[in-house]
Amino acid sequence: MPHSLPSQSHIVVADSRPKDYRNLTVVAGEHGWHVHFLTSARAAIHFGRPSCTSLWMVNVTLPDMSGFELLDVLRERVAETPVFVVADRYDIDDERRACRNGAALYVVKDAAGAIDCRPLLEVLIGRQMTAERHTPVVAPARG
Repeated sequence: MPHSLPSQSHIVVADSRPKDYRNLTVVAGEHGWHVHFLTSARAAIHFGRPSCTSLWMVNVTLPDMSGFELLDVLRERVAETPVFVVADRYDIDDERRACRNGAALYVVKDAAGAIDCRPLLEVLIGRQMTAERHTPVVAPARG
């Protein structure tokens, strides 16, 4: 049974190949999330909903800027939002750079160029549920 998440959560994918995320819309929809596919770093930088974005997925290779440059921009703008760096093929230097630059996860597409999004969203759902359990409840001051 899917976990329930806020209905206005958004996932933004910055990748010139959105078809590689074919099951993301279905899986995210099961949790009431909206998915936005952007095919360039410029589009990602100008995306209008950064405050309600729950996850960014950024490909290492974008047509107008490296994914690492975009990651740096996102770290400045939305420091608390997880960013998954996505690679078309594994590269140890990219993995190290992703970790060094503050990515929450380094993900590699499979041999067919696709990503199995269900486990990725389960990671995010677990993070969301953990945050909700650890949110302190403060009683109003009596006066």
